[in-house]
Amino acid sequence: MAAMIHCRHLGKRYPGSQEALLDINLRIERGEMVFLTGHSGAGKSTLLKLIAMIERPTRGSLRINGHEMTKLPDIGIPRYRQKLGIIFQDHRLLTDRNVYENVALPLRITGLDEKTVARRVRAALDKVGLLKREHSNPRSLSAGQQQRVGIARAVVNRPAILLADEPTGNLDPELSNEIMRLFVDFNEVGVTVLIATHDYSLIENFTRRTLVLDKGQLTAEYVPS
Repeated sequence: MAAMIHCRHLGKRYPGSQEALLDINLRIERGEMVFLTGHSGAGKSTLLKLIAMIERPTRGSLRINGHEMTKLPDIGIPRYRQKLGIIFQDHRLLTDRNVYENVALPLRITGLDEKTVARRVRAALDKVGLLKREHSNPRSLSAGQQQRVGIARAVVNRPAILLADEPTGNLDPELSNEIMRLFVDFNEVGVTVLIATHDYSLIENFTRRTLVLDKGQLTAEYVPS
């Protein structure tokens, strides 16, 4: 069976700069939960952007669920992203819409009927403990609540892959652990999860395979015993 994420000699160089990623070789299996760590500027965010097709690689192969993404035409990217959940550190919530509408946005793009949208949005908000705040403006929520709205939005489309870029960077340790437990819950129902973080205490608390990037290169891998 094909790996969910398979990189071979993957590289990314931005114009006028050094290599952001150099010769990345890795496999992440279907239903696996993996941490990606390293210093600031090591290439963690760049790798997530390549997997999400926000950026395109300069060289190498990137296969997602057996499909070669380097050959995917631009017109196919929006449909591909419907199979992804992407969570950012800064939430990227729309403050001119309430919580419900923020979470519903990915479903509206796909053209689902309103009854299905309502059912899925409320199920996602219930999962992250914010069903009672569906009519709230994101600005009225705490940082942890805003991050949970971002997670609900990322999973409302029932993605096969969940990508999280420093999802607990602005949260205290207790809230960080709450957010991580949500990721574990999604992973336990079969979602492949890749989390970029520099928070080593989280990595220690949630024993999962950990990949280490240093100056754009994959330099180490730790597998819990």
